[in-house]
Amino acid sequence: MNHDQGMKEISGCKAQDTRTGFYDPMEKSDYFNKKVYRRHFSRKRTLHFMFFFTLSVIFVMATSYLVYNNQGLSLNSFEHSLDVDLYMIYENEFKSLNNKPSIKPINPVKFNAVLQPINSCKLSNQSDASPDLVIFVKSALLHLELRNNIRQSWGNSNCFRYFGVRTRILFILGRSGSTDWKHSSTQSMVLQEHMKYNDIVQFDFIEDYHNVTYKLIATLDFAINECSTSRFLTLIDDDFMLHPSNLLRTLAKVTETQYLNYIAGNVMRVSKPTRLLFSKWYISYSDYPYSLYPAFPSGGTIILSMPVAQLLSVGLRYIKLLPFEDVVIGLVLYKLGISPVHLDGVYVVRYPKSHTGDLISIHGYGDNSFSLSSWNKLGLQTVCDR
Repeated sequence: MNHDQGMKEISGCKAQDTRTGFYDPMEKSDYFNKKVYRRHFSRKRTLHFMFFFTLSVIFVMATSYLVYNNQGLSLNSFEHSLDVDLYMIYENEFKSLNNKPSIKPINPVKFNAVLQPINSCKLSNQSDASPDLVIFVKSALLHLELRNNIRQSWGNSNCFRYFGVRTRILFILGRSGSTDWKHSSTQSMVLQEHMKYNDIVQFDFIEDYHNVTYKLIATLDFAINECSTSRFLTLIDDDFMLHPSNLLRTLAKVTETQYLNYIAGNVMRVSKPTRLLFSKWYISYSDYPYSLYPAFPSGGTIILSMPVAQLLSVGLRYIKLLPFEDVVIGLVLYKLGISPVHLDGVYVVRYPKSHTGDLISIHGYGDNSFSLSSWNKLGLQTVCDR
């Protein structure tokens, strides 16, 4: 081998080594693995950051909400109504011939009945007898089937006559929101129902969830003016089922001393205002600045004496109204110093199967077929059909 050949071989080896090093698959694999690892580590670090950032945001929001939700005033500083003596106004209006309020109310609302039965608070068109108990069923315009179910079940006056208590059942409605509501098909349907059953009381406020307090005011005023000789009133929603005999047994236990301040139902003793903006029960601090609501009977079923109905009618004119009628009742009762009576037999949820004897009323009967089948299970249809 001469010098030139040796140099070529060495040069060839170097060239081969250089090419082999450039295309070395192991070196390329290491580079790829490092790149994948860096990308994986970066993604993992981003996910960790997002997770802890989200937790931090949730924690801050929850803490802020708790602080916001608990910064209300104490009821000891209650000033949600005019500083007036409601009992004095009550005495002036109901115990004397002077029906004009001595102090200007902050809610001088007055609603007119556009439909009402003939002899609204009489037992029949031919009778002068007034009922001992008037049951006002708060209903909605289109709930015709629910009203018919009630008429066929616990709303049958025979259910109460059998137990010797004169009772009148009336359905309370508002009007539709259309400008020409008097000539609407809905109003035509209500009018036909009114003419057929003679148990509809319709007022001129718009039927709406936010107007339930108006329905309360209108109902109480109507009861006081049309049914003043009745001893007791019951306010009940149309998706509740009522047990007539248990209701009457409850009323029979009310003493004359209790009667003057008697109002009862499923009482909420400790209830906090809801400050969540999109909740159905949201209330702002500007509308209600207190941390708790006073005790109130849940609006689905409320039983009260006529004197308390009169006191509430007065008190509602001097208190700032809220869109929750049961809470507003609680505010007036707090102002009057009246404590509502809790009744275990008024259920705002499904009736527990472990109890069978104390049922007065129960929520959850908005389904028509379920309502009638459940009524039949009570075994009272034989009494009510007499």
